Amino acid sequence: MENKNICSIENISKYLINEYNAVEVSINEFSIIDEASENTVKIYKIEDENTIQSLLSKNEKEEILITIEHLKKNHLMEDNSLYSKYMNKISTGKLIVITLESDDNINLSGFTMQGSGEKLYNELISLMGEKIEKVPNPLDETISDIKQFKPYGNYFK
Repeated sequence: MENKNICSIENISKYLINEYNAVEVSINEFSIIDEASENTVKIYKIEDENTIQSLLSKNEKEEILITIEHLKKNHLMEDNSLYSKYMNKISTGKLIVITLESDDNINLSGFTMQGSGEKLYNELISLMGEKIEKVPNPLDETISDIKQFKPYGNYFK
């Protein structure tokens, strides 16, 4: 995106629509899953699964598979409330919701993103002019250690 003002809400909105097939959502529709902040200007959703898959990192794809398995095993995907449907779609990599915020209603001052999509998150951060700093997750080492153990006993059949 090579515009003079890459941080304008208008330019970022066009970018989300053209590059990621994003669809604008009304604040009323969004209020089902979360409250909009006072600086919320626009809300977009991405539901195209191919687009979402292209935005996922390898780790995110693995986490989504684990989440789907957990939800199915515990019958949590059967809840038919509107809130649960949205949250299940977000948790299983079928929906991303992006809330654009602005202090002056012209330029992007912040955003929230519900759903997985490391590539999109990093792009939005860079459009704001922020440097992307990869901070290691302190739990990664613990998770790696735990994966070495095999469960045994009556409870792990």
